[in-house]
Amino acid sequence: MASRSKAEPDPACPSGVCGSDVPPVVGSVLTGTGLTIAQAAAALERGEEPPLTDVQRRIVEEHALRGV
Repeated sequence: MASRSKAEPDPACPSGVCGSDVPPVVGSVLTGTGLTIAQAAAALERGEEPPLTDVQRRIVEEHALRGV
């Protein structure tokens, strides 16, 4: 099986989330980061680059746009 870069979407999972994957968020905590959605949004606003997956980044950006 060929390896796929994180930037290259898996054609079997067009949404970016597959059943065998770890969920991108549990409650308000972004899986694998130790950050809440609000903490990650604040980090992005400060110009930091927290280690987010593409799906997590979309969740955080949506949160920031809503101003929640």
